[in-house]
Amino acid sequence: MRRLLLLALLSAACTNERAAPDSTNASVTEPLGPDQLLLRVPRAGGSGRIYHYPKLDSVVWTLDEAPPLDRVLAFDANAGTIVYVDAKGFPGRIDLRETDVGKASKAKLTSLSSANGSDIYGINPKGEIVRLNPSGGDWHFKPPVPARSVFALPTGDLLVAANKGAQTLVWKVRPPDDVIQDSTVLPLAGRAVSTQTGDRVYFTVDSGLVGVKVKDLSPLGAIELPSRVKTLTPTPSGDRIYVATAGDSSLSVVDRYSGRVESSVTFAAPPEDLRMDPLGRYLIARFPKADSAWIVAIGTNRLVGAFATRWSVDLPTITPDGEVATLADKDVVLLDPEKLSVKSTVAGGAKDFWYFFAWDGFRPRAQGIDQPVTFPGEPVYDSLSASSTPPTASSTPTTDSVPSVTQPPSAGFTVSFAALLAEDKAQQLANTIIVGGTTAHVVTSTTAGSPIYRVVLGPYATRDEAIKVARASKREYWVYEGSP
Repeated sequence: MRRLLLLALLSAACTNERAAPDSTNASVTEPLGPDQLLLRVPRAGGSGRIYHYPKLDSVVWTLDEAPPLDRVLAFDANAGTIVYVDAKGFPGRIDLRETDVGKASKAKLTSLSSANGSDIYGINPKGEIVRLNPSGGDWHFKPPVPARSVFALPTGDLLVAANKGAQTLVWKVRPPDDVIQDSTVLPLAGRAVSTQTGDRVYFTVDSGLVGVKVKDLSPLGAIELPSRVKTLTPTPSGDRIYVATAGDSSLSVVDRYSGRVESSVTFAAPPEDLRMDPLGRYLIARFPKADSAWIVAIGTNRLVGAFATRWSVDLPTITPDGEVATLADKDVVLLDPEKLSVKSTVAGGAKDFWYFFAWDGFRPRAQGIDQPVTFPGEPVYDSLSASSTPPTASSTPTTDSVPSVTQPPSAGFTVSFAALLAEDKAQQLANTIIVGGTTAHVVTSTTAGSPIYRVVLGPYATRDEAIKVARASKREYWVYEGSP
């Protein structure tokens, strides 16, 4: 009897184990966090495209007239704007929501910087700090001495540096105020870098580094190095700084807390440049002559090996899923970071500028998000049709009544092509989308107090019918349940 009972328990346990994955599979399909995206723009300018990485055959956004990009300064996830510097040195913005691009300044500025992907800071020929705001509220600040560099920090503060004689003057200001909040004096300094958190800025001096705490501009202890600093990069957390010095094949690793060189990484030759993984997993060091680079595992400061690649402002880099994107003559080759073996090849990818970022702005908005919340037993009044006459007793639910919950009938399925902030642009887009003799139309809704103009077709009776129409449009689309 005991044996039969044991077999029954084991059978029930096995049944539960087999059933468990089915009960949890639904949660796996839910998106967790922002989508990983890749912007690709032809290096000579042209049609820009955004993909859901790593699905490089899934274009989710296109821009017909994108300029040739030199580098990206920052991304604003709230506004959906990418701040860039073009190949001619002019700053600009790409608006992902309105599918628009434009220069932010007709005048060329130096030391361009942005921390929020919206405001752009630079230095004009007079040495003044200029803020370029997307709403047109530009701001100017004239420091006591013409500025040499400016750092926009995530805290909203600005650090401004200028050289005067054998000294470097550093000021902290907070736009739009033009009052200097703090200042300090450093030895004559050269290049400087800020930690990603914006709490410290390090300046290169003769055979070493000096730094300041942004909070109060208090100086950090000087860090001595073997020779003149050639290039440096901090980890994303700022706990370590990797420094390459002239004529030295060893990479110095400076510990933030001790302020000393705690370890080093030795190469076959002095590295020419350094590039940090945005997530702090690996460091890429450029070989000085040939088209190749080294990769270092940050966790252990272990030199993994070398790989072939050309060096550009965007590539090589570490992708969001941890692969190494390398630049070949015509293609982009993705490598395993530990084995340095080829994982995949993006044919023709070398002709594009690559920028990885994370955002959830391309997801369709759930239909029920904007529906009012109601509770069982409470009357529901329509604010648009309500009169000043109170409801009668017969229309008020009694405490004994139990409200029934019914599912509303389906309102069909709608094909959505774009959601824009400008009505004229939405209408222009709608006029270009014609399927089966039917032209797309514009519907208006309000999100966070701002009007949104959606270009749609439908509704259609079934999802299959809506998808058939959407595919016939040969446009990017998404299908959602409900009327426009």
